[in-house]
Amino acid sequence: MSDSSVLRIYITGTPGTGKTIIAKNLSYNLDLDFLEINDLIIEEGLYLGYDIDRDTLIVDDELLTQNLFKKLKANKKICISSGMVLLGLPIDYIIILHTSISILRKRLESRDYSNEKIESNLEAEIMNILFYEFSEFYPQDIMFEIQNDDRNIEDTCNEIISIIGKHHLRVSK
Repeated sequence: MSDSSVLRIYITGTPGTGKTIIAKNLSYNLDLDFLEINDLIIEEGLYLGYDIDRDTLIVDDELLTQNLFKKLKANKKICISSGMVLLGLPIDYIIILHTSISILRKRLESRDYSNEKIESNLEAEIMNILFYEFSEFYPQDIMFEIQNDDRNIEDTCNEIISIIGKHHLRVSK
């Protein structure tokens, strides 16, 4: 990244890995705008319907991508939280959060997810699906994987800040 006035971080992971809380905390610590993709989809009506079997919205990928490009053009310093793989975005860092399967199962059960949805998400975590999908479309040198089990939120954020600092950005805590 050549322009230190630009910092766009994408925090991702399977449901229950701590994306939103880490992204919010990181946004606060680094004075970045915060964007939760699921909230954007609902607020802007960027969906085509609802998939009852998967218990999720059917996202209009084209409209979402167009909307995100506008937001990223307007926001030079932003932290995005999403479990989706979005293509071709001008992102500086992709942080993929991971959680051990036993802890992740408990977190998903506490959300009252169906057994099918829990198993699907656990499988995605075991197979590291997000890493492989992101690596198809983004350079691996901007992708970082972080284990986020029962860590303190500040510890995880400090690790991310350290990663950014090691890549020659002027970041202040």
